[in-house]
Amino acid sequence: MTRTRSLVLLVIAFSATTFASGCGHRWMERRMAAHQRVMQHRIAAAEEAIRTASADSVRAAQAKELDKTVSYYAPNAIMFGVGAPVEGVESIRKVWQQLLAAPNVQMKITTISVEVSRSADLGWEYDSFQATSTDKNGKTVTQTGKAVVIWKLQPDGAWKIVADLSAPQ
Repeated sequence: MTRTRSLVLLVIAFSATTFASGCGHRWMERRMAAHQRVMQHRIAAAEEAIRTASADSVRAAQAKELDKTVSYYAPNAIMFGVGAPVEGVESIRKVWQQLLAAPNVQMKITTISVEVSRSADLGWEYDSFQATSTDKNGKTVTQTGKAVVIWKLQPDGAWKIVADLSAPQ
């Protein structure tokens, strides 16, 4: 009888352990799926926020609103273009001041794609641009190129540009 009872208890313990581990596995799968859905939502929201901030910054530049244009840059942002890199928002302000002061300047910037990191706190956009202005001889000058703009989520929830890299074609 003791042997039978021990065998029954062993079978019950094994069955309970197997059942519990199966339930735990399914619970973990559900938990991971829920986490993945949350992260996908955060990534989609981050992409939309970057697209909105980008479009707003382009409109500000097209309207020659220097302060608003520069407000999209983080204090420690860096800008790469023709010449040496420009570091810091005040130096970037001077670059934009020159660009916006060009005679008859018109800018067209088209976002080609936006990607967001898995952590949803860093994103980058790939753009094409065309800038047209008048040189000192009155001749229309057009410059086209591509750009990569890196955005970072700030502690206050705003997205700011931390790197602006452009290459004329």
